[in-house]
Amino acid sequence: MNPTAQAALDRARHPTPAPVFSTMTAPKPDKPLPMPVPTGVINQFMRLQAREDARDMVASLKAKLNDTNGVAQVIEVLKRACIDRPGSVVQGYLDVIQLLQAHGQ
Repeated sequence: MNPTAQAALDRARHPTPAPVFSTMTAPKPDKPLPMPVPTGVINQFMRLQAREDARDMVASLKAKLNDTNGVAQVIEVLKRACIDRPGSVVQGYLDVIQLLQAHGQ
């Protein structure tokens, strides 16, 4: 038997190892994120667009608002959405965060 066929036969006789699945999960933030600070010039159009996006996000998280500490959880989601965004977008999200904080109190 030629060496290639012999190698294939040897490989076929050995059982294949079981697949190893990752047990890692996404890290959860231990502490609340700080309030984002808008930097740079504020573009009003981008601010209004971001405010609308934030309202849509809050509407999609409506069920979470009814949970215990739900307003704080939604605010954390909005803060995470502000990371590495332009100042105008951050300001639009902050408008919605301030409304949620005033309503949640």
